[in-house]
Amino acid sequence: MMKSSKFNILFILFSLFATNVYSQTIEVSEDIKAHCKSYDIEHAFWSDSENVCIHTFKSKDDEIFHYVGGWSLTGASGYGQLYVYNSKDGSLVGLYKGQFKDSLFHGFGHFEETYFNTEGVSVTRTSIGNWSEDGAHGFIYQKIINNDTQEVSTFYGDMKNGYKEGNSVIFTKEMGVSNVIWKDSEYVSHTSSQLFLDETAYAWVQYKYFDNETVLQKNDNVEITKISKEE
Repeated sequence: MMKSSKFNILFILFSLFATNVYSQTIEVSEDIKAHCKSYDIEHAFWSDSENVCIHTFKSKDDEIFHYVGGWSLTGASGYGQLYVYNSKDGSLVGLYKGQFKDSLFHGFGHFEETYFNTEGVSVTRTSIGNWSEDGAHGFIYQKIINNDTQEVSTFYGDMKNGYKEGNSVIFTKEMGVSNVIWKDSEYVSHTSSQLFLDETAYAWVQYKYFDNETVLQKNDNVEITKISKEE
């Protein structure tokens, strides 16, 4: 198996170097090239060497958008990268790297955005997973960082058309780990979890395989009680 895997990897690497590794638009035609360049003569152009469309424009919300990636007659398609900049100071406020369809997030992608939440606090949210017509759809990993306090909240769970739906697991330093249930992004209920804690997993392995009764956390030297077989 190891030998077969090695040849598979070598074949993939050879294929990459033997072809245009930057090619993103699968079916290239003069119509697609013209469609890419039709948006803005000065700020949109087609790259023949990489088969991608580059498009830069300012939105109605006074933000600067820069797209580079695959294209079709219905807009951004296949793999692409979208950058959003603040038009006043040029700072990056949004970034998406992933799949597009009809100029919408569609497929697997990584989306990062910085914004002010409902409490007026600046946060940076990173969402990785599947997308459907611009909305997160399916299982999503999401991390939110408070840019003032650097507090981090991590979410693993299902989303439907951009809304949290069903079961999820949320990690925070202050609250630990919680199993949270959602309906249309509205909180339904939650229960605290001890078994999903990283420290619990470490303590259990230490107890089961190394006969260590207690384990000290690296950060604050708090003792973790061993897990009994009954639990």
